[in-house]
Formats: sequence, C-alpha cells, structure tokens
Amino acid sequence: MATLTRRYIDQVVAHVPDGQREDLSRELDALTSDMLQERLASGAEEVTAEREVLEELGDPARLAARYREAPNHLIGPEVFPLYTRLLRWVLVLVLLLSLLANVIAYSATVPDGHLGGMIGQAVGEAVVALFVAFGAVTGFFAVFERVVPSPDRGRAGRSAARQWSVEDLEVEVVNARDARSEAISSLVFLGIVALVPLVPTTFLYVGHLNGGGSFVNQALWDFWLPAYYVLILLGIAQSVWTLVRGRVTRAQVVARAMLDVVAAVFFTVLVLTQQVLDPAIDSGILQTSRGADWVDVLYVAVIWLVALWDLYVCVKYWRTLRSQDALITT
Repeated sequence: MATLTRRYIDQVVAHVPDGQREDLSRELDALTSDMLQERLASGAEEVTAEREVLEELGDPARLAARYREAPNHLIGPEVFPLYTRLLRWVLVLVLLLSLLANVIAYSATVPDGHLGGMIGQAVGEAVVALFVAFGAVTGFFAVFERVVPSPDRGRAGRSAARQWSVEDLEVEVVNARDARSEAISSLVFLGIVALVPLVPTTFLYVGHLNGGGSFVNQALWDFWLPAYYVLILLGIAQSVWTLVRGRVTRAQVVARAMLDVVAAVFFTVLVLTQQVLDPAIDSGILQTSRGADWVDVLYVAVIWLVALWDLYVCVKYWRTLRSQDALITT
C-alpha cells in the first residue's frame, strides 16, 4: 500500500474505539484500493490517482465519525470535529486572556501586591473562566445539534471546518501536536518575561534591596528594553504563526533559528556592556571583588545554553520534515 494511503487509514482508525479499528482498516483498505483502480483504469498516474482518492474521502476525523459505533450523545458526528477544534482554540485563548487580565487587574488594584497573591487570583479566576467557556461552547453546539436540521448541520460543518487536503498527511500527527503545545508554552513564557522589567522588588518580598524599585536598571529604557520587547513581539508572532498553521514548516524552522541567534547575540552584548540589574541591587549584593565578571560569565553561559538547545530542537524539526518528504516522494 502506498505511504499516503496507509498514513490516511491510520489517522482514520485512530479516531474510533479499539474494537473497531481492525475491521475499519480492512474496509478502508479495500475501499481505497477499488477507488484507486478505477482511476488507474481511466489512465491517471498512480501518484495523482492516490491523492485524488484521499481528497475525495476527505478529513480523516470526519470520515471516522461516520463509522464510529458509539454515538456522540451531546454533540453529533456531523459537527463534532468542528466542536472539538473550536473548543481547543477557545479554551487556549480564554486561559491566556484571563491570566493576562487578572495579572493587570491585580497590579492595578493592589498597591503592595506580592507574587503569591497574584498567582492565587489569576489561577483561581482562570479556572472559573475555563469552565464558563467550556459550558458556553458545549451548550451552543448542543442547542445547534437539536434545532438545526441534519442537512443544514452537515453543510455548516463542512463550510466552517478547516479545509483538509492530502498535504496534511505530510506532517506526523504527533509532531503537529508537539508543535502546538510548544507554541502555547512559548506564549505563556513570553508573557512572563515581558513582565520582568516591570516587576518591583516588593512583589517578591525583597523590597528592602532598592526601596521597592524594579529589578531591572531603568536606564536601559533608552534603547535596550524597547529592543527587548521587539524580540518578544517577534517570538509571539512566531508562536501564533505555528498555532494558526497547526504544524511546523521549513520557513518557521529557519525563522526560529534566526531569532534564536539574534536574541542570543543581543543578550550577550547587553550583559557584557550594560548594567542589567538596578544599581542599588547590583552594588548591594553582587558588587564584590571580581564578582561582577563571574556573574556576567554565568549569564552568558546560560544565554547560549538556552539558544543552543532551541537550535537543537530546530535541527530535529528540520530532519523530521526532510524524512517525511522522503516518504512522500518515494
């Protein structure tokens, strides 16, 4: 069996219960073989014919929903793939927006806020927001399932669902999921580091170090901190790009590797040429004989360890994409 067809069938049977998978795999094997032979008999090339067959069968998740024996009690199979896809997006967006909104609200309303209080409020409110979002989306689709006639539900599901093509088989499902999870984690991390220059020492219970000022030297706002936020915005754009595409492409790998190198060079120059910490903190706890040099070396080592690790991840993604291309073209 051709590589694309085998991969397609594997993705279909992955959406049905274990007891159905063997029978469904044989049935789809026979179905795709018959459809392929019909096209070959009409003079089509094998590669073109195979892709046409898979395009006609459509999204593996939607095809699996037709064969699934166990009913989706609340959300029917015609709109269930759309429901799960929309739910993933809504929950992620609600989580990020809720955390951001509560961090801002806590900082604006609590004069002498602390890390523990902010985490408690942000996490507690985010959990409530997630439950509300889940209930709202599920309730909407449950009503939609029972009010809209079946033909209209099918048309709505097909028109609103992501357009599926054979190209989606060229990225392994597990790699696509890893890419999305990593992009979400990256967004959370970037949101945290964006707050670092703004966090006062009182927030971490060490306000005595510099009278409650920021940990970061505020003189860096002349150039370095604006450039810092530009790098963060580029990282956010890259993560959103991955989430929108739902996969990792060569262009994304190259862009990520370039951003890694630029960021590493930027932070290296920043550490070696500027006083990063607030002067009161630096002179109070770090300024010992030759101590600053040792701290700078440690900072640079950490910067490049992080950059090299991310470059290693980029290399892994690149090799994965090359190996998949080899499978598709052979």
